[in-house]
Amino acid sequence: MNSKMTTPSSPRVALGMPVYNGQAYLREALQSVVEQTYTHFELVICDNASTDATEAIGREFAARDRRIRYVRNPINLGAHPNYNRTFELSDGNYFKWVPHDDVLDPRYLEACVSALERNPDAVLCQTDLKFIDGDGNFIGVCGTDLTQAQAPATRKRFAAAVLNAHNCYEVMGLYRRSALEASMLLKSFHGSDRALIAQLTLFGRFLHVSEPLLRVRDHKDRYTRARVKPKERATWHDTKLKGKHSFPTWRLYREYWGMVLKACLRQVDKGSAALALCAWWFVNWNVARMAVDVIAAFAPDVVGWAERIKQQLFSPAPGIDMVKKSKHHG
Repeated sequence: MNSKMTTPSSPRVALGMPVYNGQAYLREALQSVVEQTYTHFELVICDNASTDATEAIGREFAARDRRIRYVRNPINLGAHPNYNRTFELSDGNYFKWVPHDDVLDPRYLEACVSALERNPDAVLCQTDLKFIDGDGNFIGVCGTDLTQAQAPATRKRFAAAVLNAHNCYEVMGLYRRSALEASMLLKSFHGSDRALIAQLTLFGRFLHVSEPLLRVRDHKDRYTRARVKPKERATWHDTKLKGKHSFPTWRLYREYWGMVLKACLRQVDKGSAALALCAWWFVNWNVARMAVDVIAAFAPDVVGWAERIKQQLFSPAPGIDMVKKSKHHG
């Protein structure tokens, strides 16, 4: 262990692990947390009424490590209320969500805490991603698509978040807690991670560690793989939305405008953000996404069909699909 990372004056890190039926990968994820070289942390496991061995595994780790707390919801709240609950139940100078199927390099927290301590104007830090498959086999590495989110200028950061295609994995970075407390957290719609990232660019700079210290697991049961129909996605996000149709792209655009209008920004920055949102219609197939939202109310299969056509004929999704395509052509 690195003793200088465990002194009483070290900032405390809170980790939140929302999980539902995660027995396949949970033990490896928890072990990667326990093995962090930065040891001044707490981990809150919030079990969304799992029906598999998740509870037994969570209680086992909590019993043997006092930094780990296991909480079980009486009913399945849906993913995003459960994500937010882990934040609300935790405390610390910094916070990170830890997906139950990802794996942290032992130096992940140490690297991100160190970066944030050196840059008090920054609101979050993320590292390069190392993609693995369901069996843990290496797929590839990717950096960040949001390099401009590291810029001092608010207008550049916000434009990068709303106009660039990106894999949204900054949302799984290490946050300065005060910034996350001032945010919308994760709302219950597909794309709310993108909205949270955009809002945080209004608060401060992002940091990036150019080392692959986070292993992201790509498997058939991942949300983006297993659920493509609008109602399925809505229910996954929040069980209160079961059976209800959503228009997530329209909601995302509305959230963008809301955060800009409410933000305490200089008029020049607010005007630049508004111009970026006007340009939003003409990038990343957003007009088509708006149309698909409407058509999906009558033909829900159109969402999956449209996503497959875009990725196969035009451009792969940022992150894992782009890495796979690059590896295939390489």
